[in-house]
Amino acid sequence: MTDQTKRILLGVLLIAAGGFFLLQQIFDIPFGGLFIGLMFGLAGGVFLYFLIQDHSKWWAAIPGFTLLGLGALIALSSLFPEMGRRFGGSVFLAFIGLGFLVVYLLRTDQWWPIIPAGVLFTLAVVAGIRGGGDLAGAVFFLGVGATFSALGLHPMGKTEKWPWIPAGICFALGVLILALSGALVETFAGWVWALILI
Repeated sequence: MTDQTKRILLGVLLIAAGGFFLLQQIFDIPFGGLFIGLMFGLAGGVFLYFLIQDHSKWWAAIPGFTLLGLGALIALSSLFPEMGRRFGGSVFLAFIGLGFLVVYLLRTDQWWPIIPAGVLFTLAVVAGIRGGGDLAGAVFFLGVGATFSALGLHPMGKTEKWPWIPAGICFALGVLILALSGALVETFAGWVWALILI
C-alpha cells in the first residue's frame, strides 16, 4: 500500500467519522456506537483478510472473530439496547468460539481448538439463559461434557481415552443438577428421566 493510498484511506475514514457524528447530532441517533462497532468490525476484517489470503496464518481467526464479535456487540447495544443487554454476552462469546472453530477446521490435525470452541459456545448459551440459576449450571456442565465427547470422537480419541473421563463427570453433574433443580418437573424430559432411573 503506497503512502498516497494510505493518506486517501485515512481521509475517507475521517470524513466518514465526521458524517456519522453529524448525523448523530441532527437525528439524535446513536451513530457513534455504530461507528465504533464498525471500526472493530473492520479491524477484525483485516485479520480475516490475511487469513483468507494465507491459510497458514490460522491464528488470525482468533483476533479476527473476537474483534468482529466486539463490533457486533457494540452495534447491537447501540441499535437495540434491551437486546444488547439480554443477548450481547452470548453474541460476543459465540464469535470468539467461532474463531476457535475456524482454527480447528483449518487445522483438523490439531485437537486443542475443540476445547475453547466448545466451552465458549456453551458459555454463549448459558449467558442467554434468563435468570441463570440451576438450569444455567446444568447447561454449562452438559455443554462441557459434549465438548469433551467431541474430543473423544476426534481421531486422537482412538489412541487416548482421557477425554471421556471429564465428559462423563460433566454429563453426570449436569444431569444431577438438572434433575434436582426441578426444571424437569411436568416436562416430557422429566418423565423420561424418571423412567430411566426406574
